[in-house]
Amino acid sequence: MSGYDASVLNSADTRLLVVTPNWLGDGIMAMPALQVLRQHLNPEAVLDVLARPGQAGLWRFHQAPGEVLALSSRTRELFTESRDIKQRAYTHCILIPNSFRSALLPSLAGIPHRRGTTSQWRRILIRDAVDLQAEEQMHQQWENARLLLPDVPADLPPPRLTPPVAARAKAQEWIQNLPRPLLAAIPGAARGPSKQWPADRFAQVAQLWQEETKGSVLWLGTPSDEALCRSLAEKGGPDARSLAGKSSLGEFTALLETVDTVVANDSGGMHLATAVDTPVVAVFGKTDPRKTGPLHPDAVVVKASAEGDRRIARTDAEAVQALESVSVEMVSEPVLAIASRHG
Repeated sequence: MSGYDASVLNSADTRLLVVTPNWLGDGIMAMPALQVLRQHLNPEAVLDVLARPGQAGLWRFHQAPGEVLALSSRTRELFTESRDIKQRAYTHCILIPNSFRSALLPSLAGIPHRRGTTSQWRRILIRDAVDLQAEEQMHQQWENARLLLPDVPADLPPPRLTPPVAARAKAQEWIQNLPRPLLAAIPGAARGPSKQWPADRFAQVAQLWQEETKGSVLWLGTPSDEALCRSLAEKGGPDARSLAGKSSLGEFTALLETVDTVVANDSGGMHLATAVDTPVVAVFGKTDPRKTGPLHPDAVVVKASAEGDRRIARTDAEAVQALESVSVEMVSEPVLAIASRHG
């Protein structure tokens, strides 16, 4: 993608396709730079995104894309999809994922200028190679800024999502009889035990919230968290409710927008809360908040271990131990402090 500079952004003829990350949290950490890109792009230029089916809905809540194209997970549809994309006549493509497949589709579609990181297997598919070595010790949002922007600014805005009107109405319906303030507790994590603080400690924080604030607790998560969240909600009485597995992504987003505080693991739910401007207390074990921490000015990260690792196995014993070293008091204190600040 030689020549990716201000002239590309200024041209009304630019037709730009951004291939987005495959995980919810990674997608949200790409949004600050994409918001800046949209702001500086010629109003007549095209900015679309290509996302996995499970992530496409997320991008429809974001202000930057014109169209959101859903990428099939089936390899046999790759050539059909490439023909469809070719008809859209994109002039430029920016690839945030580092996978071979994410680079193959724009290449097959004949997009002439393709920008992204290179590896041994996809070097021939990238026209404008980006070296992210300088950003290795920085938050992941700066890696995305380096990929998406010709000139990286000194500051980036926080990510912002707008839930659909119908989702907001459904969220209000679910919480209408619950006393405020509202705490959303998200005990799950897609990465498994290596990112999950013990569930009984989430329950203790929720109990302290109810005792101290006289408010309510919403237990939120994916369908895989449904049984866990239901059992935790049952311990909290009538002012605790589990909606895990019951809400769509839009409704989940709207619920997080509605509550007063969120307590979560290092997870997609944590990042989703930041994108609707809700303060979050995030529990980290072995993962590194300097790389993947929540992008919200009022966010609090609780971490007992000084170690930080970007990639860990699902059942990493050291990560589990690091999470177990985080006490209930370490989490409940900032949760209740946020409640007191916001009345």
